[in-house]
Amino acid sequence: MDKAARSRAITVAVVDDDVAILDAIRLVLEVQEWRIRTYMTGEEFLADLHSCRPDCVLMDPHLPGLDGVSVIRSMHREGFKPGIVALTAQPDSSLSRAIEKAGARTVHTKPVSAEALLGSVRAAIGTNASG
Repeated sequence: MDKAARSRAITVAVVDDDVAILDAIRLVLEVQEWRIRTYMTGEEFLADLHSCRPDCVLMDPHLPGLDGVSVIRSMHREGFKPGIVALTAQPDSSLSRAIEKAGARTVHTKPVSAEALLGSVRAAIGTNASG
């Protein structure tokens, strides 16, 4: 499989309740030719988990309804362990600390630079690549 075909096969899910954040991240990630799926709630994401099958999930720990930590735990119970990158406006909160313990590879404080975000997503995808 050539590089372009591998890139198109990668799916990144973004779970955040802020439409502006979802739009900004989509713009940054689409340049990579990855498939981007966006969700406003953890419940919406989990309902689509089996069809989405993300390689990486960018997630705000502070979601309405199910918080990011609960979403990660639900994914793991379903047998999905994609790379996880957390994005938070509240880095010192207990949820922001807990999401890292739950499996987030990196926790970024919003706003995050495009370069830092891309680097974290690439690293998260790389740790979950099967070959």
